Amino acid sequence: MTETIVLSIFIVVYIFIVLERHHKAVVAMIGGTTITLLVFKDPLEALVKYVDFNTLFLLVGMMVLVAVVKRSGFFHFLGLYALKLSKGNILVLYFILNVFVGILSSFLDNVTTILVAIPISFAICDAADLDPTFFVISEILSSNIGGTATLIGDPPNIMIGSAAGLAFTDFVYHLAPAVFPTLLAVLGLLAVVYRKEIFRKLPEEIVRGFEPKKAIVDKRLFYISVSLILVAVVLFSLQKTLNLESFEIALLVGFFSLIFLKKEEVEEVLREVEWGTLFFFIGLFLVVGALEETGIVDRIATFLKTLSGTSLDRSLIAVLVFSGVLSAFIGSVPFTATMIPVVRRLVEVVPASPSAPHPLWWALSLGACLGANGSLIGGQANMVGLSLFQGRGKNISFIQFLKVGFPIVILSLLLSIPYLVLRY
Repeated sequence: MTETIVLSIFIVVYIFIVLERHHKAVVAMIGGTTITLLVFKDPLEALVKYVDFNTLFLLVGMMVLVAVVKRSGFFHFLGLYALKLSKGNILVLYFILNVFVGILSSFLDNVTTILVAIPISFAICDAADLDPTFFVISEILSSNIGGTATLIGDPPNIMIGSAAGLAFTDFVYHLAPAVFPTLLAVLGLLAVVYRKEIFRKLPEEIVRGFEPKKAIVDKRLFYISVSLILVAVVLFSLQKTLNLESFEIALLVGFFSLIFLKKEEVEEVLREVEWGTLFFFIGLFLVVGALEETGIVDRIATFLKTLSGTSLDRSLIAVLVFSGVLSAFIGSVPFTATMIPVVRRLVEVVPASPSAPHPLWWALSLGACLGANGSLIGGQANMVGLSLFQGRGKNISFIQFLKVGFPIVILSLLLSIPYLVLRY
């Protein structure tokens, strides 16, 4: 009876998240609190056991840091500098902007990257009388791919890193060699798809009108922001050596950045923290915790084990493809939350090289993050990009995005399979 109740609440929560009929934080928290009251004997113990506070505090720290850096004009400076480098060649600009988005998404969260990159693209397209649709779609895809390369780029990686005890350098070492060739392959394919729009050149006077230095709002804060980003990257790189948790680094750098702001500016920055996202994660962790508590997670793990046996190669492919396809239509974050305990079970029974970490974690990461490109509801960056587009009175339909995004997911998974099998 308890399993039926938990599974029913889980399905209802997922349906409401996918349909977006209400704010996802409200849906997740109602589901999480309801399930806590009905399933767990000690709700406080469940909160401590199943809510991943490492993930939550890491998100808070990075949100604060990004909000401070954004006030300096640093992101807009980078975008306009990319335009200068392209010298008005749309094809070159397309590659520069998307590689910039991919790399930036590796060191910041991909939602922030989209909030920075797409308005810059709008400004360029308005000045050059270009259709911004292909820029919006390509930058969403690039942000999800680029974010796959590091611990802090995509929310699923933050969750996986915390659950498996993985460091920033683990993700870079194991995933970056797969991610960046995939990004280039995807950009090449999209260049063919949108060849009519991008094989053009902007008039020289338009390019001259974009001056990167004018984007710097506060020169002092600009240089401080660059320094803080470098410090964060160095600390994440030395995480194992310094014996620090990811959330400790994020909170330290994030809140240290507030020292350089006035009191009223600090208040403004703290209001920019995405509290809805944090409560969404809390509710989701509790719902998935109930699945684990009632044994449903074990059944999913048994199903995947039946498909692949104890073969590492077959297990890697099963987790990768299963994650890639379902993340596209369920959403990468809720899917990852569900799959983490499943992979934890599989790690115990699927033999691998004694050198940690187990490669099934990388299969889950690649599947969930790259699968987010499959549809508009696959990732948070997708929905944020769409909302920015709708703010201009335009729209990208579910089918329109699916026609481009899902083939990209198939290509990404096909490139990831030989990488995983040959490397591990």
